[in-house]
Amino acid sequence: MDHITCPFEIKSDNSNDGVITGYGSVFGNVDSYGDIVARGAFAKSIAAVKSRATAWLAMLLQHGDETSDGKMPVGIWTGMDEDERGLRLQGKLANTKRGRDVYALLKMVPRPALDGLSIGYRCTEYEMHGKGSPARRTIKAVGLVEVSLMTFPADKFARIVGVKSGLHTEPLPEPMSMKELAWSDFIELRRLDEHEPDWPIAGRLGG
Repeated sequence: MDHITCPFEIKSDNSNDGVITGYGSVFGNVDSYGDIVARGAFAKSIAAVKSRATAWLAMLLQHGDETSDGKMPVGIWTGMDEDERGLRLQGKLANTKRGRDVYALLKMVPRPALDGLSIGYRCTEYEMHGKGSPARRTIKAVGLVEVSLMTFPADKFARIVGVKSGLHTEPLPEPMSMKELAWSDFIELRRLDEHEPDWPIAGRLGG
C-alpha cells in the first residue's frame, strides 16, 4: 500500500465537537516521494465508498502499526469529495483516550503539534516520467484504504482546515500535599511488602 501525506490547518467552532475537515491530497503538487496526483484520481474510489461497494476509509494515527493498539481507529471519516483543490475529507474524532489525545495536539497554540494527513491507497493507474521531470510519476487512479493523522507529512499542501471544539476531557486530579503524598507512598510500600513472594532476587529479574 502506498501513501500520500499532507499537512493541515486548524480552526475552531462551538458546535459539532471533534469534527475535523481537511485535504488528504492536493492535485498537481509533487510530494516527497516524487508523485503528482491528477484531478479525478479519487473519483471511482469515492463513488465505490458512497455506493457501499467498498468500506469507508479507516481513520488511523501515523498509519497504525501491526499491534492491536496501532490499528485501533481514532475516529471515523464521515464525508469525502473531490473539489478543485484535491481530496477533501470530513471526519469526527472518537471520544476515547486516543481521540482526545489527538484533539489536544490539534488544538495546541501557538501551532498544532500534529499537522499532517496521509492517505493509504493502492495505485491502479499511473504514468511514469523520464529523467528531467520534477515528478517520477503522475497518479491517475487509486483505491483508497485509510487516511491517517500524521506528524511528518510528505505533501506540504494537504492540511486539516477545521477542528471544531470541545471533546470531553477527563479532569486532572487535585494535586496532593506533601503529607498526603508521603502517606500514599507508605501505604503502597506496605501493600507491596505484604504481597511480595519470598523468592531470590535473581528469580524476580528472570535470571
